[in-house]
Amino acid sequence: MNLNPSRKRRFEAGSFAVAAALLLLTAGESAGQDAHYWTLHYGPRSSLLGGAVIGSVDDVSGTYYNPGALGLAEDLAFAVSTNVFEFSVVGLEDGAGEGVDLGTARSGLQPSLLAGTITKDLFGSGVLAYSALTRTRGEQDLQGLIVVSGADIPPDVELTDFAALGRFEGNFNEFWGGLTYSHRLGSQFGLGVTWYGALRSQRRRVETASQGVGLDGSGAAEIDIRGGKYSSLRTLFKFGAFAVVGPLTGGLTVTTPSIHITGSGQLGFDKGTFAPDTAALAVTIQTDLPAEFKSPLSVGFGLGWRIGDTRLHASGEWYDAIDPYVVIQGEDFVAQEPEEVIEVDAVQALDEVFNWSVGVEHTFSPKLTGYLSYYLDASGLSDKVERAGLSTNPLDINTVTLGTDFVVSSARLTLGLGYGWGRKVDEALTDLLRQEDEDFEATFVYRSFRFLFGFEIGVG
Repeated sequence: MNLNPSRKRRFEAGSFAVAAALLLLTAGESAGQDAHYWTLHYGPRSSLLGGAVIGSVDDVSGTYYNPGALGLAEDLAFAVSTNVFEFSVVGLEDGAGEGVDLGTARSGLQPSLLAGTITKDLFGSGVLAYSALTRTRGEQDLQGLIVVSGADIPPDVELTDFAALGRFEGNFNEFWGGLTYSHRLGSQFGLGVTWYGALRSQRRRVETASQGVGLDGSGAAEIDIRGGKYSSLRTLFKFGAFAVVGPLTGGLTVTTPSIHITGSGQLGFDKGTFAPDTAALAVTIQTDLPAEFKSPLSVGFGLGWRIGDTRLHASGEWYDAIDPYVVIQGEDFVAQEPEEVIEVDAVQALDEVFNWSVGVEHTFSPKLTGYLSYYLDASGLSDKVERAGLSTNPLDINTVTLGTDFVVSSARLTLGLGYGWGRKVDEALTDLLRQEDEDFEATFVYRSFRFLFGFEIGVG
């Protein structure tokens, strides 16, 4: 016997609620930090100091942190940035209902920077340098399953059994390569600029499937698969000014919004609903679509203060908001059944954020130095995008790093340990899953452990 119209509507409502919950948890729980700006740090000492070097960088990592400092830097050894082996866990407490936690873990190596000088006397007192860096990178692969039977099914959904599966997978990678020119003005002031080319690529796929059996023995199912990928090439500039006044140093940087050069992508949409006397199908695959990725204006500043054998570091950087825009421009299409127009595209928006960091550097001997730092990597995830948003991680991430570097012959070796954490209640998912318990909260939790190691050659 078929479900009556009322029961069919209730079944679809229950299906939508669980599928939406799975979609939220899989998208939000992804380990990749694609809505963050300070995920990676560059240069051995700069990494140990949590990036708190905009006003105190004194090595070749100034190509990124402050091009103006490069002309005054005494240490321009070739650098392979500190590599980071990271084990991170992102969990969602009560993500599948009260008492049911969900999570994913990942581990891997995160290379970041290769940099060196081409000449130190261009136009008399100018430094010309090069750098290649991984600006951001991440992978996600997570699935969740909910099976509900009998009394566990909400009373307004007339089902005997219900199951829903959700999966989120994807990756993103952004590479910057650039040339830096830095000019010294006397012994206390420097100006510089780095011209970057940036290549961004990203892939994303979200799948939910739900099925259930009604009280009268009839059944229904729904599947929803959406995904896409793109590559985008753009260019941008980073300007820097740096000053030295006795034991104090200071710096200011401005990074321009990026300028789009070219890009292409593809999108897929596959949604079907099947129930007694009801069927709907909408499928399309679109290729060779225009694609564009944007990065914002940012302004950074920093200070350094040397007190005997100890040096204090502090930096901050503001990133402007990015209003909603289309990353991959798809074409509206007419569904197979029923005939209705469906929009297909991928959009992006980021809120403005302010990141900051502090660090302490202490010289124990000419060949041994210790470091301690803290930095905030705030999420720019925006609620301005109602559908198809590409950024996923809502957590502000705090990180503490402890490490040392030491010189052996003409090489400087760097070792360090880092611990990161973050916690945020997901209001939308909490409202969706909350039933009788008013204190129920679905909470994202982030933990990471990092081992840092790197080297510079040509020291001294």
